[in-house]
Amino acid sequence: MALAAEASRRFTSKLNTLLDKKVIVRLSNGRTYKGRLSGIDMNSLSLLLEAAEDQDGSQWPTVVIYGTGITEILVEEEAVFVAREFADFLARHGGIGWHLMRIYDDINVLEVTKSVRVTKDGVEGSGPLAQKVYTLYKEYLRSKGIKTA
Repeated sequence: MALAAEASRRFTSKLNTLLDKKVIVRLSNGRTYKGRLSGIDMNSLSLLLEAAEDQDGSQWPTVVIYGTGITEILVEEEAVFVAREFADFLARHGGIGWHLMRIYDDINVLEVTKSVRVTKDGVEGSGPLAQKVYTLYKEYLRSKGIKTA
């Protein structure tokens, strides 16, 4: 039973990481929608897409897709910032111990000593540790081909 619960938790966690990403949703009736995934109902696996476009090129500000009709969800963009990956980068390149870091995979957030928070939007916090993490964050982004100021 515990294995099934863990698998379900991982599934939900992975679905949550798709929020705010551009996706393609294919339906059992042959229709296809592209848009930004802005909501998921975990009970019915229904999706809310914003700035959507259907296979005919029609634009829709909002599309609600009931879960039973979905055959595939394809991600059009990959996350630039991955909290677990950045934690490994901090450990290898910054000498920051794993015991000082906490990773929240379901929301893609890394905390360093509870005083520094790192998300896809950047580094939050102040002081020498926050500055060190920020410097390494910029280097991490550069290593992924992202230009930083």
